[in-house]
Amino acid sequence: MSNVPALASLNSPSRVLLVGAPPFAGALREMLQGADDLELVLTDAVQALEQAANLRPAVLVRALGGSEDSSEFIRACRAHAALAGVPVVVLAPNAGKAAGNAAANAGRDAAFAAGASDYLSELPTRTELLARLRHHAGTRRALLERDDALRRLLDTQSLLARAQAELDRIDGVDSLTGIPNRRRFDQVAQGEWQRARRNGQPLSLLVCDVDSFGYFNHRLGREAGDLCLRKMAGVLTGQLKRPSDLAARYDGKQFAILLPDTGLDGAVQVAEACRSALERLALSHPLPERRIVTMSVGVASTLPSDNGEFDDVLTRAAEAVHAAKSRGRNRVAAFRA
Repeated sequence: MSNVPALASLNSPSRVLLVGAPPFAGALREMLQGADDLELVLTDAVQALEQAANLRPAVLVRALGGSEDSSEFIRACRAHAALAGVPVVVLAPNAGKAAGNAAANAGRDAAFAAGASDYLSELPTRTELLARLRHHAGTRRALLERDDALRRLLDTQSLLARAQAELDRIDGVDSLTGIPNRRRFDQVAQGEWQRARRNGQPLSLLVCDVDSFGYFNHRLGREAGDLCLRKMAGVLTGQLKRPSDLAARYDGKQFAILLPDTGLDGAVQVAEACRSALERLALSHPLPERRIVTMSVGVASTLPSDNGEFDDVLTRAAEAVHAAKSRGRNRVAAFRA
């Protein structure tokens, strides 16, 4: 919970807390009579510090009787979470009489050094007192309004940042399978292509295509086809071992796997692991001659150069998929890009 005082209503009076010196209470109450924008509350130093969070004063008036020292109380206010920013006006009309002008001046200097906002060595006129209190109360209110506006701005910015992060996450995720979509895949692929080219590392791509997928929607309906795709996504992501590896739903029934810093042999191993994992899952296929769901996987691997583009790898991986299907499906075909 924040220790910053809550912002009072703009229509509520500013609370003036008179601390100490009861003889001044009557005079101050009389001076403030009729000033509807100021509310006088009497208390002592201990209660002022203990009840500060509830009282929420706009101005503190520390009234001194005789040669009292105000600096200790002011320092306590400045160290108090609820009073640190509250203006403190020291009222010491008898300080010079009790201790002499030199001591009175020393007390005034000590008060300002401790953090006092104002110091009155004589009891002011009503007009002057109201002007001073209204000035300090207005300054305090303006600071609270500024801090409140800043808090609300920061809260709004935080909400917007979280909302934007969620939109970015949703925008990059396939709603059916819960894995990255093509947009996210393209973003990551371009970044990995540039990194591989700078570092002289290989980059491999797998394109995984469900065999005879069209029969799902035709014979069993859309829900069965969607379930098949979700199972497929789970199989693919389950074979990835490194945080940098990325599986995405690329286009309809096609999925793509990006394998940074992986050569052709390693990519073929991952492709075969994916193919065999789906085969072991033994999902029923509506086409009798297929019996279970399988996939064909096309693999392409390259060492990026300044003259090459990632689209070249995509083209070779797509050609490899067609080659795998033409050889009977449920198999892996690999080309170098």
